[in-house]
This record gives sequence, structure tokens and C-alpha cells, in this order.
Amino acid sequence: MTELRQEIWVSLGFGILLFLLLIAWRIAVTIGNEARTLGHVSPSHRSDEVKDLRVTGGQLVAEIPERKERWVLQFTSSRYDPHEQVATTQNGICQVTRKEKVVAVFQAPTIIVRFKEREMEMKGGVSVIAILPKLRANLMALKWNWETGQLVGMGQVKIEGERFSAVADSLEGDTTLMQVSLKGKAKLDWHSKSGDRE
Repeated sequence: MTELRQEIWVSLGFGILLFLLLIAWRIAVTIGNEARTLGHVSPSHRSDEVKDLRVTGGQLVAEIPERKERWVLQFTSSRYDPHEQVATTQNGICQVTRKEKVVAVFQAPTIIVRFKEREMEMKGGVSVIAILPKLRANLMALKWNWETGQLVGMGQVKIEGERFSAVADSLEGDTTLMQVSLKGKAKLDWHSKSGDRE
């Protein structure tokens, strides 16, 4: 009788483990040349019965091998729609590493990851910290396509650097080339440090 109870508990634990693996499979994603999942767990029921999957706490990972780049998006909660292949995360922080060094950190109240379009949309007030050039930017919304590297920022952009500050209507950039351009009406102010020539 005791062995039967132990087998039931082992079977129940195994079932819970499979359920947790299904959740991890839906959330953990590695993106190389094409989007693909880290593992494959077949759900026991038809996928058209699943409307969305809700997760409290977790992370999504995008890897771009040709740039030796890795994007890790951590969030407090997320909803994933398997039909649309869209993850909507709350309170997201995305850390970008290149050649294993942190190069930028993005933070936004809402980050939407569209896997079909290979796009990440940050909105609700976005903060960006670029580590190497020591820049901080704030804007209302930012879209990034990880396949093309294209960045599009919407809403007024405010940038603070060690030697300058800038305000513009929007921005465009390319993460592949590590370039950003201010768009619309732009104002740039240079700061001089003591001992610098003006």
C-alpha cells in the first residue's frame, strides 16, 4: 500500500514537472538566424484550445550569433498568445550583451514581443542606458527588429551624455551598425568640463 502511494506521488510530481516544462518551452526562446524554441514539449491537448498562457516572473532570450549579441528580457508578468505568437510583458528590463559585455539596458512598463515579425515593442515610457558611450535616453515608445537591427523611437526623445544633452521629436537607429539618428526638431547642447577647450 505504501509503495502504491509513493508511485502516485512520483507520477503526480512527474506530471507537474511536465506542466512546468510546457510553460518554460512557451517562454524561453532562442533566436538565431530564425526563431526557434530551446526545446519541444508536445502539449497533451490540442493547441487551438489554448487561448493564452500567463506567467508570473520569467525571461525571454534572443541571441544573434553573427553579432555575438544576446538580449535577455526579464519581466514580472507576461501573457503569451500561441496563435499570434505574441508575448506581452509587464515591468520589463532588457539587458543587451555583445561579446559577453553589457552594452545597453532597456526598461519599459510594457514590452511586446512579436515572434512572427521578429520585433520587440517597448512602450509606456522607455529608458535606455548605453554603457560604453555613457548615454541615457528617455522616450515614449521604441520598436526594435532583431533580424534587421532597425530601431524606431516615437515620442519626444531626451538624451543625456557626459558631454552633451539633446532633445528631438523621434529617433531612428540600427543596432547592427550601432548608430542612432535624431529626427524632427532636434536641439543639441554641448557641456564643457573644466580644463576643456571650447
